[in-house]
Amino acid sequence: MRKPDPYNVLGIGRSASEQDVKKAYRRLARRHHPDLNKSSKEAETKFKEIQEAYEILSNSEKRRNYDAFGHAGVDGNFNNFGSSGAAGSFFGTRFGRSGVNFGSFYANPQSGQFQHGFSSSSTLEDMISELFRGASGRRARKPGPEAGNDVQYNLSIEFEHAYSGSWISISVMNRNIDVHIPPGVDTGSKIRVSGQGTRGFRGGPSGNLILNINVKPHPFLRREGLHIHVTAPISIGEAILGAEVEIPGPDGNLFLKIPSGTQSGTVFRFKGKGFSSLKNGERGNLYATAHIQVPDKLDPTSRELVNELERRNPINPRKRFWGNNP
Repeated sequence: MRKPDPYNVLGIGRSASEQDVKKAYRRLARRHHPDLNKSSKEAETKFKEIQEAYEILSNSEKRRNYDAFGHAGVDGNFNNFGSSGAAGSFFGTRFGRSGVNFGSFYANPQSGQFQHGFSSSSTLEDMISELFRGASGRRARKPGPEAGNDVQYNLSIEFEHAYSGSWISISVMNRNIDVHIPPGVDTGSKIRVSGQGTRGFRGGPSGNLILNINVKPHPFLRREGLHIHVTAPISIGEAILGAEVEIPGPDGNLFLKIPSGTQSGTVFRFKGKGFSSLKNGERGNLYATAHIQVPDKLDPTSRELVNELERRNPINPRKRFWGNNP
């Protein structure tokens, strides 16, 4: 079966730079990696082709050999070139004759030593690299270990978990992973879980798992930076006479003391009840804003009482609009 052109496999041209080769390889390897395509034989085959193509094109010696002789220059078919053509010319120059058969390299079959400094344990890749060494002045190096790819995961968490921190179990690439959510995270925060991405190549380390955090909105609480805001509804009687009311907080209910004569819009502070900073642990505050609610309907007796209240305690709430004028 004819092997595919590594340039076609990676989808690049023959003039592609080393950076282009690496970029194309990473993109395709991530798409066809066996960890992400468990039940796809086609993806497994494609991934092997991508690996083989990269091993050829990422190695300058192998790439030069492939460009000159095709797959014959980089695999076991490169064994007898005859006495004509570019390959025969090259080997004829190298060894003083055209037409070279690798079997004739042995000077002493019993000792297993090759004429050109090869041992019987030398691989075909070693022999080809040595034969072409004169073109570059150095021996080709095999690709080294490469780290696996990072995996992105979008994680939605509750408002309370973002406030207090939590351990959450998630399933990624058929693996159950317990991840720690530190207190103070917000929508847009990213958490890196080391070593939980795709496996590395040729013994390289695994990639990382990147959690993209989204914090669900709270029905009553609103976050602004490190601070939390809440509206505290109070009745007319509570505003006039004063009271202690219960309001929701991020980690349980809070008790808010309403002084007598409290106006709507008055802001009360609970120091240190906001979110903690991811940078230095500093905490924000919780601010409760009083909002006076009035009854939708009044019975006749209640109307008389309100009129009596107005008569006994006259005020002009709009006086400040016009200074001292009535």
